[in-house]
Amino acid sequence: MKRIGVGVVGCGFVGRGAHVPAFAEIEGASLVAVADLDEKRRKKVAAKFPLESAYADYADLVKDPNIDAVVVSVPTPLHARVAHAAIEAGKHVLCEMPLAASLEEADGLIDAAARKGVHLMPSLTFRFTSTFAKVRQLIDDGAIGRPVAAVYREVIPATDLAGQWPAESWMWKIDESGGPLYTLSVWSIDLVRWLFGADVAETHAVATYTELAKTGGTLGYDAYGALKMDNGIAVSLQYSGSVTGSAASNCLEVIGDTTLVIHAEGNESVTLHGEDPTRTEWALREHGARMWGHQQQDEHFVQCLIDGKAPSISPQDGRAAMEVAEIIARGESPALVGA
Repeated sequence: MKRIGVGVVGCGFVGRGAHVPAFAEIEGASLVAVADLDEKRRKKVAAKFPLESAYADYADLVKDPNIDAVVVSVPTPLHARVAHAAIEAGKHVLCEMPLAASLEEADGLIDAAARKGVHLMPSLTFRFTSTFAKVRQLIDDGAIGRPVAAVYREVIPATDLAGQWPAESWMWKIDESGGPLYTLSVWSIDLVRWLFGADVAETHAVATYTELAKTGGTLGYDAYGALKMDNGIAVSLQYSGSVTGSAASNCLEVIGDTTLVIHAEGNESVTLHGEDPTRTEWALREHGARMWGHQQQDEHFVQCLIDGKAPSISPQDGRAAMEVAEIIARGESPALVGA
């Protein structure tokens, strides 16, 4: 069986916590190397996983002849630089989202991948998260009739965000990275595009940012987005990163023209609200790298490369999510996407 040699650039929260353990055990994949400027992080990964190499410089990793595909899991402002290097070296790329800090940089990556004949897959893991995959299955099975509306709510504690990205981090530098709303909203935007097989036709948004003394000056954010899909479905999006820990929330509701409703509680459970008093519930929580779909996504990426097929998520999907995320992050309203 053909094996795909994988190199992971970036041994931070997502690289070390999700991609490295996933590729270490995926059938058909061979975790060849990692790269990170931080020696301590490199050594920590190398001590736990059987690597051939642990590079300080990503430029050395992308030139490694034993690597077929590169995972880009560095800060967003560095995505374009690392992904370009991998693409120019003839490697397939799985890139964390957003693909780049700007649409212009993303377009450059898309053009480069097409020119070199390699696959560029955005890391949009909500499509593989167990609860959201179940929602898609129920929609496709006609469990609620025709979807007419959806509500998505994502509330992340400010202390959790500061724990991952301290106040001096790139995350809070809007001019450099796009900021937290741009960075974090892309997954749910792609989720509704995927669930309904539709593009976003119209976006209305409001957004505010608050400097939080409690977390050393990170940016709290609060935003609402109202989307109209090109098939007529109305979508409401709510985001907050300004709250205390006990207020954390992640949920999705999809309403059908039969009055029936699907409710997903984060990555925990799905409930189908059928005709009164019927409620059907599924407990679907996964653990480790499978929790938010990283391992399932990485398995898909490897299998596509083995089979010589394009991944189901295209770079254009990543760009489409970024385009709407930019509008929400700016709090612009009204706006016609693509106009």
